[in-house]
Amino acid sequence: MELALLDFDNTLTNNKGIVSSDTILDIKKYTKDNKICIISNSSFNELNKFKCDYSLDISFFSLNNLMGSIDNELYYSNIKSDKINEIINDFKDYIYTIWSSNSFNSFIYNYQERLNFFYPKEERIIFEKLDKDLPYLCIALNKGNDELFFKKIKELNLCYEIIASDLKRNIIKIFNENFDKLSIFNNIIKYFNPNKTIGIGDGLDNLDFINLCDEKIAIKDSILAQKIKKTTNKDNNFNGCLDYLINR
Repeated sequence: MELALLDFDNTLTNNKGIVSSDTILDIKKYTKDNKICIISNSSFNELNKFKCDYSLDISFFSLNNLMGSIDNELYYSNIKSDKINEIINDFKDYIYTIWSSNSFNSFIYNYQERLNFFYPKEERIIFEKLDKDLPYLCIALNKGNDELFFKKIKELNLCYEIIASDLKRNIIKIFNENFDKLSIFNNIIKYFNPNKTIGIGDGLDNLDFINLCDEKIAIKDSILAQKIKKTTNKDNNFNGCLDYLINR
């Protein structure tokens, strides 16, 4: 059994963001004997809708939501609400806003109107104190107390990644220990225990999971093709990803 780890946008979709009927048929054909896991920055709900709308036997993981569905089982690692509230209480004077989401809702602390289109799309819950565990936090933190903040995160046995920064603030993603990208990808591969792994994508950010695979493939004419010499025979507008998996 092969396991194919695939990007979604511009790998399974064409340049218009559409997954063609040929791609859908080839996914169903390939997964009769093999496994596909989509790894994407697309939201959990978007990937789940894709899976359900076409009745696909696939797994997926959303790097945006830090949640996935592996063999139809939810895969995530929530941050406890008491830890979230402790962070807010200790740094509320420096927190510009916080947002997160699960498979049902988005959660926002200190809502900012100007970020309305930036927050997650799921139905919003504005909170001051949280009573739910969440898979991740994105915190826009005013600069000046970074060292104290990062020390606190480590004390709570959490991990962080600075995902953006400007003159005033850092945007910091918080997640549970041992739930970093490489751990997630390795755990997915270990779970399926395939005879062979194939990674296919179009962007440089896909290298994180492609580099763990036995066979590393870039979509033809993509940015990633400048780094990975082995490419699909067709580009993403002509079902290049599944064409390669089916016809190589």
